[in-house]
Amino acid sequence: MSYQAIARKWRPTTFDQVVGQGHVTRTLRNAIERQRIHHAFLFTGARGVGKTTCARAFARCLNCEQGPTPEPCGTCQNCVETLAGSAPDVVEIDGASNNSVDDVRKLRETVGYLPARGRYRIYLIDEVHMLSMGAFNALLKTLEEPPPHVVFLFATTEPQKIPDTVLSRVQRFDFKRIPAGVVVGRLRTIVDAEGVGLSDNALRMIARSGEGSMRDSESLLDQVIAFGGSEIPDDEVASILGLVDRSLLFGMLEGLLVGEPDRCLQAIHAVYEYGYDLPQFTSEFLELLRNAALVVLSEQSQRYLDIPQEEKEQLQTLCRDLDVTVFSRWFQVMLDVHDQVSRSSRPRLVLEMAVARLATVRRVQPVDHLLARLERLEKRLRDGGAPPPKGPGRGGGSGGGASFTDVPRREERPRSAQGPGRTETRQRRATQSEPPASPKNPDPAPGPPAAPVDAEPAAPPPPTQHQAAPAAARRPEPPAPAPEPEPQPVIAVEPPADPAAAWQAACRDLGALGMGVQVLKDHSVLVGQQGAVLQVGFASQRTLKRGRQVVGQPKVLQTVQRHFPGVVRLDAILRGDNNGAQQTGRERLDAAKQAHLEQLWAEARAEPRISEAVRRLGATIHEVIPLSEPEEP
Repeated sequence: MSYQAIARKWRPTTFDQVVGQGHVTRTLRNAIERQRIHHAFLFTGARGVGKTTCARAFARCLNCEQGPTPEPCGTCQNCVETLAGSAPDVVEIDGASNNSVDDVRKLRETVGYLPARGRYRIYLIDEVHMLSMGAFNALLKTLEEPPPHVVFLFATTEPQKIPDTVLSRVQRFDFKRIPAGVVVGRLRTIVDAEGVGLSDNALRMIARSGEGSMRDSESLLDQVIAFGGSEIPDDEVASILGLVDRSLLFGMLEGLLVGEPDRCLQAIHAVYEYGYDLPQFTSEFLELLRNAALVVLSEQSQRYLDIPQEEKEQLQTLCRDLDVTVFSRWFQVMLDVHDQVSRSSRPRLVLEMAVARLATVRRVQPVDHLLARLERLEKRLRDGGAPPPKGPGRGGGSGGGASFTDVPRREERPRSAQGPGRTETRQRRATQSEPPASPKNPDPAPGPPAAPVDAEPAAPPPPTQHQAAPAAARRPEPPAPAPEPEPQPVIAVEPPADPAAAWQAACRDLGALGMGVQVLKDHSVLVGQQGAVLQVGFASQRTLKRGRQVVGQPKVLQTVQRHFPGVVRLDAILRGDNNGAQQTGRERLDAAKQAHLEQLWAEARAEPRISEAVRRLGATIHEVIPLSEPEEP
């Protein structure tokens, strides 16, 4: 007997042997047992997950001599021929090569024939999405009302390409990707039966490379067995699969964690020298960052890690006391790098510069840690700064460090640090709050004589209401309530003698600043001046929005201050109807052009030579074109 590939040799023949698709096999079993067999089924899903296998097993269940039954005997002629692919009542069609209207027409001609031996005539069309639109339309009527002995089984990897008119006529079953653990269990059964020595770690690498496809995993297993024989170590399995050595990946991760870019560059150099695919290296490093993030995220998140136990313990040791945000930021950076490495003609340079980028990324502190630090700082400020000193007095003590209470109050600071207006206000408050001193006794009354050093200190007086309060809450209170502070007067600024003319001159100077502030020159008018604030009006919301973007620029304010001394701010407002008498720069220029044109018309009519030409030719003056533009007013 010739050699048969593992994927074909170990292909399931019954529903019990199909793994990872329990939701599909259970539904088909119940449909057979309850005699609720639909006339058309659509199996969709990724490659190698069991679509065609389930279709063939379903066909055996329908045409078994002991059926329809969910447990075909496997020994009758129908079961044997269906398994061998030679059953006359099971017609397998490749949709990629039989996708025309003529092919569907031939199929419709055979639909009316009764099955040769079985109960049903079954049409299994693989890759049905490859049919043309005309072929789908030709199949619609037969698909909707087929003969009672016909069952259609469709399989496809791209259900979005199938018309809705077809989808509405079939029962759809979505096949899922097979979990890696289920694939490893199936591969273990195969290698034990084949007598091949492979560790669970090697089988896990094969299942991870299969990406949820049982057929791909079995094909990779067949390739590994052909490479290594009966006993295959893990490093040879990784080599034949093209996987990067895990020590290089962990070396890259450790270099980032300890802040040693040299280790990262050494790992990249080793990957390049060994001939590994750099996009494959970045892809596996992304998976390693994901695993590290799940390790530190929570205890429950580690359930989703499909890695060996020793690798999980190694990640727990490396990532101890780290926040998940570190790995999430690295993952985002490496995700962009992976795309660039896959497209770049110099992938090594891109990856090395990514290391330089990651090496300069500062670790962020969690928000709750920052909030806790702020709360501690606020508590110290509320408690009066540093811990209270041991010496007597509130701010005294023999300690060498200064506390918040050692900072002089604002009234005690040098007079040069305070503005003149604020100094006068504080002096006025102090004069109103202090009681008038007696002219007869200007000196304060002498206090009691100081007690000798040896004498026993006198008993302190009973605490008052203010003294009983905590030290942190006590504040010196004036003998009499201070009056409310007087409002600061508006700074008086002398406006120009002719504000409108001054604004026009300012606009002419603003025009020299460039196109960025041209809106002030062309579309603004002077509304008024309130102290040191100049109000500029605009006629529309569009020009108002543009004006507000430029009135705050320092160069604009400096230019305006040359014509309006003392102005500290410009406010852009919407121009009211009462300002209609004023004209913007654009309006003044248009008016000047119109006046210049009317003057040219008058001069043309008054010119004797022009009048003589008009009279002799019997013509009229149609247009007067100025040779020069008028100057801006």
